Order: sequence, then C-alpha cells, then structure tokens
Amino acid sequence: MLFSKTLLTVAAARSVFAHTTFTHFYVDGVSQGAGVAMRMNKVPENASFPVENLASSDMACGFDGTEGVSRVQAVQDGSTLTFEFHSWAADYSKPSLDPGHKGPCAVYMKKVDSAIKDTGVGDGWFKLWDDGYDATNDQWCTDKMIANNGRMSIQLPSNLQGGYYLVRPELLALHNAAKGDPQFYIGCAQIFLESSGNLTPESTVSIPGYVKAGEESVSFNIYYNPDNKVYPVPGPAVAKLKAGAATTQKTQDEGVKPAGCILENANWCGFEVPDYTDEAGCWASGQNCWDQDAKCYNPYPPTGGANCKLWEAKCQALNDACTAKKFTGPPNKGKDLTPPQTTIQIGLVMPTTGVSLAAATATPATSTVAQSSAAAPAVSSSSGGGLQTMATPTSKYAYSALASPSPAPTPTGDSDVEYETVIETVVTTKWEYVTVYAPAPQKHRRHGGRHGAVVGRWS
Repeated sequence: MLFSKTLLTVAAARSVFAHTTFTHFYVDGVSQGAGVAMRMNKVPENASFPVENLASSDMACGFDGTEGVSRVQAVQDGSTLTFEFHSWAADYSKPSLDPGHKGPCAVYMKKVDSAIKDTGVGDGWFKLWDDGYDATNDQWCTDKMIANNGRMSIQLPSNLQGGYYLVRPELLALHNAAKGDPQFYIGCAQIFLESSGNLTPESTVSIPGYVKAGEESVSFNIYYNPDNKVYPVPGPAVAKLKAGAATTQKTQDEGVKPAGCILENANWCGFEVPDYTDEAGCWASGQNCWDQDAKCYNPYPPTGGANCKLWEAKCQALNDACTAKKFTGPPNKGKDLTPPQTTIQIGLVMPTTGVSLAAATATPATSTVAQSSAAAPAVSSSSGGGLQTMATPTSKYAYSALASPSPAPTPTGDSDVEYETVIETVVTTKWEYVTVYAPAPQKHRRHGGRHGAVVGRWS
C-alpha cells in the first residue's frame, strides 16, 4: 500500500492544455461556423473552465448557458452531428484536451418550444449516447475523442419528432474526482430538426439533478482500483424512443440567418451599408460600417474575431473610396464575405445503440431508427454506446496501484510515503497550464489575473 501521512512532491512532468470547450458544430461533416448557434461562456479567457458544482444551473449548458444566442441551426432528420472541442477557444492549433484529463463522454438532447428562449435548466433531457472506459484497449472516451481531432460524432435517430432542440455534448474529467472535484465540460447547440417523425423519449431527466456529488460516477478513483470495479457512466441510460404525437411545427421561424447578412462571426451578422451618391453619403456609409464592426467585437466572442477583421477590411475600403473621391457606392455591393463552410472527414461515429424503440411500443409503419439495439455491436459503456463501430467487451478499470505518468523518486529518510494525485499549477502565458504532482492539501480556485501572471492552483 502506498498511502501514508507523509506527502512527497513529484516534479512537473510536462506543459499541457488542461481544459477544453465546445467550439465547432458540424452537420453531416459541414461546419456551421465557429460559435454559430452555440451557447458558450461569454468571457473568452474563461471559456474552457469546467463546471464543478453539480447542483448548479451551469450543468445544463455550461457557464452563461441559460441565455440563448440569436442563431438556430437547421438539421435534417437522421443527420450526423459532430461536436469539436479545443483547449483554447480561438486557437485551433492547440491540443483539444490534456491527455491526463480522462473520463467519459455523452450527448443529450432536450426538445423545447424555443431554442433561443429556453434556459435548458430542468426536466426534458434524454441521452442519445455515452461511453466510459474500454478495458481491452485501455482507453477512456476522452482518449478516443483526442485521437479523433477533438471530435465526437453521432447520428441522430431517424424519425425523431421535429422542432426545436438543445443538443448538449458532455465531457467529464476524472483526474481529481476522488478528491471531490469532478470537472464537467459542457456546451449546447441550438437546432431546429427538420423532421415529420413522431418518436419521443420514453423518459427524461432533469439537469441539474441527473447526477449528484459523491456518486461513484463522479468520484471514481481512476488511479487506484484494487477491487476491479466497473466504472459506471454518469446519468441515465441511453434513451429508448416511443411513438408519440406527430410533429406539429415543420417550419423554422426563429434563429434563421437574417436576410441580407453578408458576413457572420459567431452569432453576429454584418449588413450592407446604405447606397450613396455624394461625399456626405460616402462618409456616412463608412461610419455605418465601422459602427457594425464595433458590435462584431463587443461582446468579443470566445471563438475570436477572425471574420471581424474581414469586415474591417470592407470598412477601410469604403474610407479609401471616400478619400479618393469615389462618391458612388458602395463598392462590391451585396457581396457575401462569409468564408466558405469547411468540410471535415467525420472519422469515428459513435453508434447510438441504446436509442431504440421501447419494447412495449409498436413501430409505426413510417418510423425507423437509424441504429437499432438489435443490430448494434456490443459496447463499452454501462448503458450502451461506444466510440468505435467494432464490438468491445464490458469493461473494468482496474489498477493494483496508484498510476502516475512520471516515475516517483525513491523516498529518502521517511519510508512511509504517499504518492498523491494531480494538482495543476496555472501559468497564464496565453493561458497555458502545467500539470504537476504535488501534496494534496491544495484547494481548487478559479483561474484569474492577466496574461503573464501566475494564478492559483488547480487540484
């Protein structure tokens, strides 16, 4: 046994990006634009903070997630949705997540009357997919997500009831869960499902409330498991679907990209400036352009202002035209400046194997499910679901001793030594993090301060 009263500090192992945030939403492999139709932490430097209070309303859609954004993304029946995570919301060259932050993943949905106005808090959530630990390959779901370029993809069950939904990807980092500090990384996409189906979940859960502090799923010791306990994925089982009322709303009437929008940046839209035929009108239209630009940056979106810079170039071109006494315009009137949507190779698609028609409910003649449980492969999580399309056995996360990513030094003097779990010292030169192994009596504090400052500790 390696536990005792004496603590031994182990030197810092490596520089990592400790935390993460949901930044991109893809529909059938096509990007909808960074931050578009997504609820995110509004403070860019805090965007990757985890939710740790499991009773908080932040558990629904993350920090600032109770307030909807102006856009709602249209999604077709049976589409494949991809959720992309990054450790730095506006810098996609960084790793998606520190490999030491191991844990399960899940995707939930909630049908709502308004994807913009609904807070997301409360009952109505149902789970589409989850994945925990694969003992055969010694992989947590987060390991697979990192290997898949920070992406999780699921195919929506066909014939879900159409209308507005919140879609909620969830990651849980368990590296310090045994110390009472599970770390959830959550976001919500706002969608309108274009479907005439009638399938609804057999049961739903409340968020917050679906998981509570102290439960094994959020307090599991991933370093020391001498009894070979099976890791229980948090939350409910993957939903079973039943035939319900037919879809009543088949046309999207909120959150549509506004007519005349010629450039998007997250949920901001730029519109063409007024026509002009004289000098006063030219300068007035230039000012109109710069006024719109200020709104692009304020509030500054966590995913950055790359397209705001494109708008600035338009404004500068207007100013240059006025200076050159070209008083008829605007130049390139109505040109759509939004960069083309990017397409990705989706990679691994997590089978929603638990999403099937309830056994007691007959399948309507027009209703099918994308992947029924009868045809699905065996999976690794407790409720069905897995990142791989191949069969994987029921898993156990079994360690006979405390695992450490770096060798512990040989004790000197006192042979009664304890090797403790992770504490992360935060050094914010562009908010980068260093993982160290250190004595346990440190308490988690929020990141703070300015770039270049040393701020607090994560435990």
